[in-house]
Amino acid sequence: MERSAWTVGKMKFTRLPQPARHRLFAELAADAGAALAEGEEAAWERFLERYRAMQAWSPLDRYRPPAWLTPSEALEEYAAFHNLFGAPRENEGPLVEPGPAVSWVPRFPVAVALDQVRSPYNAGSVLRLADNFGFEGLVHATPWLRLDHPRLRRAARGCEHWIPVRLVEDLPAWLELEDRPVIGVEGDPRGVPLQEWAPPESAVLALGNESYGLAEAVRARCSAIVSIPMQGFKRSMNVHHALALVAWRITMEAAPGT
Repeated sequence: MERSAWTVGKMKFTRLPQPARHRLFAELAADAGAALAEGEEAAWERFLERYRAMQAWSPLDRYRPPAWLTPSEALEEYAAFHNLFGAPRENEGPLVEPGPAVSWVPRFPVAVALDQVRSPYNAGSVLRLADNFGFEGLVHATPWLRLDHPRLRRAARGCEHWIPVRLVEDLPAWLELEDRPVIGVEGDPRGVPLQEWAPPESAVLALGNESYGLAEAVRARCSAIVSIPMQGFKRSMNVHHALALVAWRITMEAAPGT
């Protein structure tokens, strides 16, 4: 491959447009992730060495994944970050402009914590669900998840202007300090099935990455894991769909028959 991320030279790399350089970094991370999954333990260190060398050739946005991620989880995030900046710009469509300023008063003492959820559309949908169900707000640890992203704004439909959003540096550490139950929502057969789960009066709902779910370090902070039974071939569900089901269970338990 003429422009393989592993073989491209400094001169050719520095002459590429910025999106093309990002795509090479994404390729580098994806290849290393595949090698790691096949048991090549040196793939992580080999990736870091090559990544640092290529970054030294020209100034480019450099991604540092959260320290609590495993190497395989971190490689997923490296690939996602650089694919984001390597993708061609799309027509985002119309935005919903904010209405009159409002003050948010939650109905339920429930916060939503997103663990490396990268999609602006999914994050915006989560904000809208927080509004729908009267939850406290959103906590995340992804600095490059922008509240002004067009896709987030289209999905949130203005909710990003009043639902509290908190960016924390270390999500597992933040969860460790919580004095209320942390409930992981995960497609795990060992989890408590949603229909059998008794929601606590207050909680933090932790929802994970679209590719690998909750990071191991975040999962370790959960006091319980709730799973959603699925009957088809696809054993995964979009993060905002999963949140909608769990949120409905919480609110119906608190106010049955409403």
